[in-house]
Amino acid sequence: MNLLIVLLKELLESALRNIRLVRVQGKDTSINKTLNRDGIVVESNFFNSEQCKYFRDKIDSYIYKGESNVWQDDLGADNRVYFINEIDSEFEKFYSNPLIRNALLKYTGTSKPNGMLLAARIDAKEGNLGSGGGWHRDSPITHQFKAICYLSDVGPSNGPFQYIKGSHSKMNVIKSYLKKIFKAGQYRFTEKEIKNYLSYSKTEISDMVAPEGTLVFADTKGLHRGKPIEKGSRYVLFCYFWDGVIPKHFEKLRQK
Repeated sequence: MNLLIVLLKELLESALRNIRLVRVQGKDTSINKTLNRDGIVVESNFFNSEQCKYFRDKIDSYIYKGESNVWQDDLGADNRVYFINEIDSEFEKFYSNPLIRNALLKYTGTSKPNGMLLAARIDAKEGNLGSGGGWHRDSPITHQFKAICYLSDVGPSNGPFQYIKGSHSKMNVIKSYLKKIFKAGQYRFTEKEIKNYLSYSKTEISDMVAPEGTLVFADTKGLHRGKPIEKGSRYVLFCYFWDGVIPKHFEKLRQK
């Protein structure tokens, strides 16, 4: 993608986001201050053990049913239930949680988002790439707010969410283009490219190792992935939100 076009899109995205934020009343919360600085923030003890088990069992039941909104990768490691909030009221309660919606509003200015809840289980199988299929940005232009809830304990070998703090900021994104570390508009990255970025930016990878019930807010314009899982299974909920229409590649997976 042409660098000038990308820079113009970045400026337009900033202008639209700032217009939405002007309408938001009240001061930023500590959640959003940390999000703006680092691109990620962790809230502990969102769910208790009993609630986590309840949702894990429900996810397994939907995966085994194999309905139209269930997706599985070629290895059978990454199992996903798309739009689960539309077919199960208990998941909808989580997706509509006021804490999550308030953080979304204060960070993006979006009060009536389009979106979905994705429920996922990723299993340790040889050759798996981890959740998300490697290092990427959800969007190379738009700041993408995502709420992620761990429903199982996640240690170093259980495929933790990995994030490079600060990589979400427009300044850092643009600098990476100008330094030719990444191509303009690039959203998928090799291990070598990530190592080059870490060296240039003097940053490091943050592993979101945490117990079940932990809630993570992230701007997934930042560089991230699910680390390839080596042991056990990782259960997780992903809240997706868009100010505009739901992307077609997600829409086609909506429950019929």
